[in-house]
Amino acid sequence: MRQPQSGLTAQEVYQQLRQDGVAIGRTTVYRAINHLCEQGALIQLPELYSGTDAPKRYQHRGQDSGHISVRCTGCGMIAALKCEAVSDFERHVKEDHGFRLLEEECLLPGLCQDCTNKT
Repeated sequence: MRQPQSGLTAQEVYQQLRQDGVAIGRTTVYRAINHLCEQGALIQLPELYSGTDAPKRYQHRGQDSGHISVRCTGCGMIAALKCEAVSDFERHVKEDHGFRLLEEECLLPGLCQDCTNKT
């Protein structure tokens, strides 16, 4: 995947693979996503707006993956926050408060740089 830190839909994964010349069916993509979720390599991101028919988005969960991500409410881009400040916060929450953050639930809304510049 060219965007391991972005939240992609199954359709976006399918389209990227097809653009890369991979002959694959949609059903195979859905099965692979399901398998990767079961194995813990992907997480399904939560729906931000209840009642929407938006397709499910999935994000790669690497070994060094953080638990907090940001989502642009303008364009839908999703990216994991990987920096020392976030790591320190996660460690503080765990060690000082005995609380483990759930990656699939820690999604902060906001605007990315491109969408901020458009407004």
